[in-house]
Amino acid sequence: MTGFGAYGRQERAIAAADTGTMRERWEYGRRLACDPAATDRDGNLRPGAMDRLIIIAKRRSVHLTEEEITARLAAGLAYPCESQIRDARRDHETWAALCEAGFPPTEAEPGDQPYDPRGAAERARAVDRQLALGEPDADQLALFPDDRYDVLSTLAELRKYAEDSDARTKRHAAKDAERIEYLDQLSEAVDGDESKTWEEAQAALDTA
Repeated sequence: MTGFGAYGRQERAIAAADTGTMRERWEYGRRLACDPAATDRDGNLRPGAMDRLIIIAKRRSVHLTEEEITARLAAGLAYPCESQIRDARRDHETWAALCEAGFPPTEAEPGDQPYDPRGAAERARAVDRQLALGEPDADQLALFPDDRYDVLSTLAELRKYAEDSDARTKRHAAKDAERIEYLDQLSEAVDGDESKTWEEAQAALDTA
């Protein structure tokens, strides 16, 4: 997926459907739940994502509300597996009825796995995005801390962070080099005997 483009295509399919669109709206919610660009690890929409989804729908002449997006995400989180949404569709004739019922829980069939509507290439890009955002298991490789930045951050904001971080790293590197040089001098002053204490080595260096 490039940006949020897949949501626009999905919204067009929902708008063009002649009959019930419960399944399509649930798939939209599942995409949100699986997409690290749209939701965080707790399933909450990232800052700015709601506005982007509404704008994308508007570009396709579809009026999409915050309430509808919230409901779709709630369905996607409540029913991660296809067997669950099938049961929900059987028990509720319309999307409106399911929303009004508050997405009551249903049991997944044995062996049924959470449904991810994204393709393999899209999932691979999401992994790269998770690394950049610092999601779980990617902390050591995170490019930007996710408590301060997300995919809606401007390039100017990201560049300032990167340049500030680079400057800090260079200052730290310079201090590290200074420490190593000082330790080399202390070690040389005691003939390489590093069992000596700092105090003993400093005294030897001072009298050298």
